[in-house]
Amino acid sequence: MLKHPFYCSVVFLLGCATLPNTKYIETEHGGYSYYLGGEHKPTVIFESGLGDDMTSWSSLISKVQEVAQVFAYNRAGFRGSTSKNNARNGEVIVSELRALLARLGLEPPYVLVGHSLGGVYMELYARTYPQEVAGVVLVDPNSAKYSAQCKRIGLKYCDPPTAMPKWAAWLYPPAVEGEIKGFSTTHNQINAINTFPNVPLAVLSATNINKRQTEEERLGSELYVKMHKEMAALSTQSQFIACDTCGHYIQEDDPTMVINAIKWVLSKTN
Repeated sequence: MLKHPFYCSVVFLLGCATLPNTKYIETEHGGYSYYLGGEHKPTVIFESGLGDDMTSWSSLISKVQEVAQVFAYNRAGFRGSTSKNNARNGEVIVSELRALLARLGLEPPYVLVGHSLGGVYMELYARTYPQEVAGVVLVDPNSAKYSAQCKRIGLKYCDPPTAMPKWAAWLYPPAVEGEIKGFSTTHNQINAINTFPNVPLAVLSATNINKRQTEEERLGSELYVKMHKEMAALSTQSQFIACDTCGHYIQEDDPTMVINAIKWVLSKTN
């Protein structure tokens, strides 16, 4: 795992199995592998974190599609997906996702579910196209406001990274470095939009603090959780859900917690 608060989701597993019944489709932006299952509306959209493909949601997709239609896909650069766009910032990725959903005939509003950096992309989607959003679930998301708060209290490593560490470059597809380079731009895009739709919102936070952390790391972890609580306050219809037994991958450590959060949001959309 890369030692930077913004790198925490880069654990892409080379050669991991894909989801069953994965399909492929092309849009004006490129070609994408995706999974679609279930029938009930609204459609739940899954967005993976930095360095992850759609298999990061495999522990809960089968349960969620019992109550809703679910859609998961690989962003450009991951297992069968490509893009004509060189830039990999949030606006580009949201545009590609919207084109993909339109090409498949999946009509809004959607329930947006994002993990880590995927949560950043889903937050940007919700802020940019609020009329297309029925609800949002953010799973241990990055916060676009973390850097400013981090600097305010005098911590180190506050700014998003700008490049992949050299030792890691051979492990991960080039798209990961592209998304890392787009971090600051994506955060600026979010911070430029002051509104967030008042829709059902669940923010899940991994609060299992490593007791061996330094004081600097402890303060950074506490700030991360504080940012999650502030994100939950974006809507008056919200839940902040802490998991003190979970690491960053809450959907793997406690999939039922994430499933229940999605079901709660779905229950509020009916």
